[in-house]
Amino acid sequence: MPEQLEPIESSSTRAAAEARIQSWTRPFAELVTGPQSWGRRAAAVVEANARLTATTGIALLALLAVEGATLLSIRRLLPVHLAVGLMLIPPVLLKLASTGRRFVGYYLGDARYRAAGPPPILLRLIGPLVVLSTVGLLGTGVELWLFGTRFGDIWLTAHRATFVLWFGLMAIHVVGHLEQAPTLVLRDAVERPALPGRAGRRAWVIAALVMGAALAASTLAWQSPFVVPPGH
Repeated sequence: MPEQLEPIESSSTRAAAEARIQSWTRPFAELVTGPQSWGRRAAAVVEANARLTATTGIALLALLAVEGATLLSIRRLLPVHLAVGLMLIPPVLLKLASTGRRFVGYYLGDARYRAAGPPPILLRLIGPLVVLSTVGLLGTGVELWLFGTRFGDIWLTAHRATFVLWFGLMAIHVVGHLEQAPTLVLRDAVERPALPGRAGRRAWVIAALVMGAALAASTLAWQSPFVVPPGH
């Protein structure tokens, strides 16, 4: 009998946790999305893609928090700033791939993605700008890591300007997903029975983080000309 009751109890606990998360985050998310209903049942492949996107997004948010903290003392923490910036690249590519899959599925008429519906209008409008500003921010950062200001200060100016644009867009993006993303991550972590492909989703996120760590470690072998030596 206890074995039969366990899935029900687990489901009830998860539902209560989701309701608590939504009660905290919904007022903020609706500032961007307006009143939304996330209860629409999606096909398994759509739900799996959404969970991968959300999990990758939460991992990126943690890395971005560390990256943002380095701005408090950028000259002293510049090596850390560069290392974390490089570590962001593989998870960013994974998130672009998962969101791109949804984009392609919806706009090419995949019935499963069509049935799930599009993102809220504001998130759809800023989506391309989020992608372009993210690519621009990381691209200018990599250029500075490799060459410093060898080709002029324009790359540093571009990096700073892109950051300002990216930060504003990303703030809207994060707030807009504040209700849905944590719920999807929680659901994928504790749901029983698990949605098919959970091990694969975890493997993709872990692989992206490991590849990012390898890129970050490369800063130990390559002394960037952009890093100002101590005492200078």
